[in-house]
Amino acid sequence: MPDSFLKNLNEAQRVAVMHTEGPSMVIAGAGSGKTRVLTYRVAYLLQRGVDPFQVLALTFTNKAALEMKERIVALIKTSDAHNVWMGTFHSIFARILRIDGHLLGYPSNYTIYDTDDSKSLLRTIVKEYNLDPKVYQPDGYLQEFQQQRAVWYPTMSIIKP
Repeated sequence: MPDSFLKNLNEAQRVAVMHTEGPSMVIAGAGSGKTRVLTYRVAYLLQRGVDPFQVLALTFTNKAALEMKERIVALIKTSDAHNVWMGTFHSIFARILRIDGHLLGYPSNYTIYDTDDSKSLLRTIVKEYNLDPKVYQPDGYLQEFQQQRAVWYPTMSIIKP
């Protein structure tokens, strides 16, 4: 990928793409080309010999992460893009915990429950204990758990497994 692709970027985008020393944060409004800038920056780094395992690209959506990886592969015509640490904040840090969580006492096979998973678990508990689902509603109890968590762990700085 020759540097000629840089001509497709405006000045601010070009500066962000060509910044190769240290981390960079791109903050811009919707439709301003953030995904394009990040994609080209990662491709630019890989083209210059940066080890893909040393590149971390965080996005807010899985769609953006997948789109970026596909674009990078298309730009640099190599599978190196598949080795870049790229994804959402949640997916990347869940991956890190799967690899190194044992250092904190977490097993690698932990489960992350989203709101729907939590509600489903609460419904299962209500059913297994033959409780009245009209009295024991998941939404109310989930909200209560969240409020109690703030009381139990006011700083939420470190929670041991």
